[in-house]
Amino acid sequence: MGDSRLLLFITMSLFLSSSTLGEIYFCPLECACLHLYVDCSKKNLVSVPKIPEWAEQLDLSHNKLNNVTNELNTLSNLKVLKLDKNNMNNIPNLQLDEILELNLNRNNIVSIDTNHFPENSSLKILNLNSNHIMTIHEGAIDNLSNLEVLKLNRNEIKSLPNHLFKYQTNLRILELNHNKLHVINALLFQGLSNLTTLKLRFNNIDKIMDGAFFGFKSMNLLQLDHNKIRGISKGWMYGLESLTTLSMSNNLISNIDLGSWELCANLEVLDLSHNHLIEIEGRTFQHLINLETLNLSNNNISSISQESFSYMAHLKALYLNNNKISWTVEDMSGPFSKLQNLHFFNLASNHIKSINSRAFDGLSNLLELNLAGNNITSIQQHAFNSMTNLKKLHMNSSSLLCDCNLLWIVKWIKEKAEQKFITATCAYPSEVRGVSITKLKEENCGDSPKPKIVEHPKTQLAIKGRSASLVCSATANPFNNMSFLWRKNNGNVSNPTVYANVTLSQSGQPRATSTLIIPNISQGDSGKYQCVVTNNFGTTYSSKAKMNIVTFPRFIKTPTNVTVKTGETVTLNCAATGDPTPEISWKKDGGNDFPAARERRMNVMPDDHLFFIVNVKTTDIGVYSCAAKNPAGTIVANATLTVLQEPSFAKVMENKEVISGDSVVLQCMISGSPKPVLKWLKDDTPVVPGERHFLVNDDQLLIITGVQSDDAGKYDCEITNELGTKKHMTQLQVLPPVAIMVNEEDMTGIIIITVVCCAVGTSIIWVVIIYHTRRRMATAVRIPTESLKRTHIVHSDSDSPQMFSDNVSEHSSCKDSGTGDSAKQTSFDGVPMERIEQVHFEPPATNRSYSPVPEAHKLLPSSFKPSIQVCVNTSVTPATYSFSSQSSNV
Repeated sequence: MGDSRLLLFITMSLFLSSSTLGEIYFCPLECACLHLYVDCSKKNLVSVPKIPEWAEQLDLSHNKLNNVTNELNTLSNLKVLKLDKNNMNNIPNLQLDEILELNLNRNNIVSIDTNHFPENSSLKILNLNSNHIMTIHEGAIDNLSNLEVLKLNRNEIKSLPNHLFKYQTNLRILELNHNKLHVINALLFQGLSNLTTLKLRFNNIDKIMDGAFFGFKSMNLLQLDHNKIRGISKGWMYGLESLTTLSMSNNLISNIDLGSWELCANLEVLDLSHNHLIEIEGRTFQHLINLETLNLSNNNISSISQESFSYMAHLKALYLNNNKISWTVEDMSGPFSKLQNLHFFNLASNHIKSINSRAFDGLSNLLELNLAGNNITSIQQHAFNSMTNLKKLHMNSSSLLCDCNLLWIVKWIKEKAEQKFITATCAYPSEVRGVSITKLKEENCGDSPKPKIVEHPKTQLAIKGRSASLVCSATANPFNNMSFLWRKNNGNVSNPTVYANVTLSQSGQPRATSTLIIPNISQGDSGKYQCVVTNNFGTTYSSKAKMNIVTFPRFIKTPTNVTVKTGETVTLNCAATGDPTPEISWKKDGGNDFPAARERRMNVMPDDHLFFIVNVKTTDIGVYSCAAKNPAGTIVANATLTVLQEPSFAKVMENKEVISGDSVVLQCMISGSPKPVLKWLKDDTPVVPGERHFLVNDDQLLIITGVQSDDAGKYDCEITNELGTKKHMTQLQVLPPVAIMVNEEDMTGIIIITVVCCAVGTSIIWVVIIYHTRRRMATAVRIPTESLKRTHIVHSDSDSPQMFSDNVSEHSSCKDSGTGDSAKQTSFDGVPMERIEQVHFEPPATNRSYSPVPEAHKLLPSSFKPSIQVCVNTSVTPATYSFSSQSSNV
């Protein structure tokens, strides 16, 4: 029966092969056919057998073919062609518009030329894995505008031409694993707007240019594992806005620029394992708000900032195993507190020796914590209390210090965790050595032999260029060998200079001290320092001492001496540098009294370091000091302000009349800066001081005693300084003498000379010298009574002999600038007398200088006794002074 069926099949086959229908459904003898699929794989074919035209899928893989172009170009219905593992040296030049998938894996193709693919090709999948492709010519895949998958894994591609993918807008998957790419150029992948997966694993990539991935709009997966990338920067992250998975394990990454993830807010999985990261800064992972898995295992991480994970509220799995983490868990409070949705946390195989009571604060949803591979000695009370949902705790330490502080964990393990994952045993006290922590009892515990710090390092201020030191002391019971480690900004101090010694405290307890010396301090030495003390039983952390580095102020702009004219504007410039920035302050003549400030003519510009005085006056003259001060010290720079003022007359000179034999005072009250030189002229001839001519008050007063007729005439006052010369004049008229009857016994001769000692309008000092003299006359002058006219002694310019008026400013500070710049000056007039004696003037106790009348005392009677009173008035008003025969003081 079976033989008859076989015979029937052969007969029908022969019949069909000779008919038209047989031509349509013919299947090569070397191949197997199933519907529209023709399988000719693994037949050691060296040439392509005749393939029926109806074939849509053809598998010629695992043969020895090297040229198939002519045999296959007739297959107009072919959609899938597999030529894997043949002897193809080139991509066949197939003019098949309908082919959708072409597989040429594991051949000997060395390049992709521009003539391999026909125009308007429908090809969607091109596999060229495991060839020897070294070169891809520019424009080689321009005709593949419908391509969706391109696989070039395991080739020898060293570079890709620019604009290679400009027409591949439909490409979704691009694989370039296991090649020899070295640089990813900017805009290399421009045009791949719909690419979702890019695989660049196992290359030699060590440089990614800024904008390398620009143009990606749909990228979800990027694999850059097993390359030589050293850092992550924002520049080459452009275009990865839609990225959800980034894998960069097994690179050389040691630096992540701040802000790198700003454009990757949608990232959900980030793998940075097996790199060279040593620290995680506060903003290292900023912007990764949607991250769910972060793998940082197998790095060199020893420093984690307090805020490192504060941006990852959705993180579910965190891998930090196989790093060098210690103090993050041992000393910090809540470094992971923001990870409230974390489920799995791997800290295995780090350097953790103790667990701080607040190390795991905030991990309320944690389900599994792996602490295996850490030589943990102590766990502070309540360290695990915040992890209310924890089910699995992996811990296998054999060095636990089972003191009384550890009893709490026995109860916690029984109530909260699965004991099968905890194999931790005690190492101290000796009686419980090797005992599982779950079996610890209260009677077995003792005092802690861990180090106790008795002197913490202190915060201090250090001046740049000098040296500083930090001291840390600790003790333990029993006292044994302790090691000190100094840390700065949560990292170990590199190449520290440390001195250690052991001393006895007042109670006789031994203590070990470590002193950290920081020579020639620079700005880089600023930060927070901490000492870590370790013995066989555990580790203790000191408080952190802040080292603030300050730089002594240094002037970069100093004020210079300035000379200006009155009415102009003065600018003094003063700026200093230092750390912290010095504060600038000003003083005038060593004090804080600025006339310009009182008159609102002064302005200080702190931002521009400028000091202005507008409408300068002579009262602004002085030494201005600029002080730059910061905590390191203070420096001072001085500048002298000189104000030039043209010489001028403060008061109009008045003509004078005087009786022959009396005295007269000519006033020339002046102002100007520098102080004008004053010269008196009589009838254009210089006045020479003599026995009757005296110059006082800086030559502003010319006193003539015993006036004679030849003293009459024109008196000029000529003043000169750098800005010019001016002259003013007065006319002196001498009147004939008048007879006076004097009874010397009953008459008190009064000579009152008022000297205006201060010519400025802000101060007045009156020196009133009252001389009392008595002279007995042997005989009286006899004059006929009818012709006798008694003459009163009167003021030359006033009808009231006892009235002395003051026309100076009412408010006086008795401060004399010596410039005579007041607009109002004290009036000074002579008093006519029958006889003027030459008088010696004693100057008052002020800073003004006076020119005494030489040898004046010789002209006074021996019984003459002057009475002197100095009055300093702040509000001077006219007063009337009365005199009697008795001595009186005004």
